[in-house]
Amino acid sequence: MEKFLKTIVIFTCLMGIFGELVIRTFHLVPDIPERYIDDYNIQRYKPNQSGYYTKASQKWNVNEYGWLGTHENREERTVSIIGDSFIENIMNPLECNQGSILKEHFPAYSFFEAGRSGVTFIEAIEISAMLNEEINPKYQLLYLNTSDFLESVSEIERYSDRLQISLESEKLLPSKIKSAGLKKILYNMKLLYYLYLKCPLLIAKQNRGEDFKSNPKPKTDNDLIYNDLFKYCVTNYNLDKLIFVFHPDTVKVLVDLAHKYNIKTLILDSDGDKMWALGDHDGHWSCYGHNQVGKQVASGIQEIMP
Repeated sequence: MEKFLKTIVIFTCLMGIFGELVIRTFHLVPDIPERYIDDYNIQRYKPNQSGYYTKASQKWNVNEYGWLGTHENREERTVSIIGDSFIENIMNPLECNQGSILKEHFPAYSFFEAGRSGVTFIEAIEISAMLNEEINPKYQLLYLNTSDFLESVSEIERYSDRLQISLESEKLLPSKIKSAGLKKILYNMKLLYYLYLKCPLLIAKQNRGEDFKSNPKPKTDNDLIYNDLFKYCVTNYNLDKLIFVFHPDTVKVLVDLAHKYNIKTLILDSDGDKMWALGDHDGHWSCYGHNQVGKQVASGIQEIMP
């Protein structure tokens, strides 16, 4: 019996090692860069990390500023590109990033990307203010969708892992990096992470605001909340350099408010083209989608950036 148990243990260990090697060799799970919270209460990635996304052949790299993507910075000719996972774009090669595509249209300009999954609208505004100090870009493109605004306001729903604002107190609510130690172990043990991703029940509650009951407002009240959010930003930030790039299907009230407060805007139109998405279950833009977006953005800012 003891010999049998030893055989089982040895076999299990060998299969575990084999599984770990196969997963690492063929990049069957994504490498996830480690985050930290900087002095501006912005979540960034620890510089100089690298890894592979699922089944990718090209590595992603975190630059010295703590972001993925392009990071050129030419004085007086730099355009920052700010957004969530669509701009982070860890799932596509670097040549499919907005910074790379727009560089082809405007070779005289530098493009600096600051994207990270989970970035809310209010955090994107904070990042733009931070970049004004760090690199002083000439223009700043903020890629936005409806959820970025909904997730910005704690009175709608509280997410402690995202930078938000309480409009009642007019205070920013810093984010926290949840379970950093456990995530580091999970992300580095590829077999365990692979099994985790294959168990939907374990990740069913991801991306839900479940920190405390925040008395979510009815949808009919959101228009007033959006207006208060815009009013707060116009009062407390310099938005002159900003250009809001709205995703397709962004609710009209947000576009109207941007116009009301004299914020430069571009509105993307996918015209129902499903090829924009990576797949049926992943709405992130594919390389084709990014190129279509880049063309529309380049056309829209042609007069601003001669």
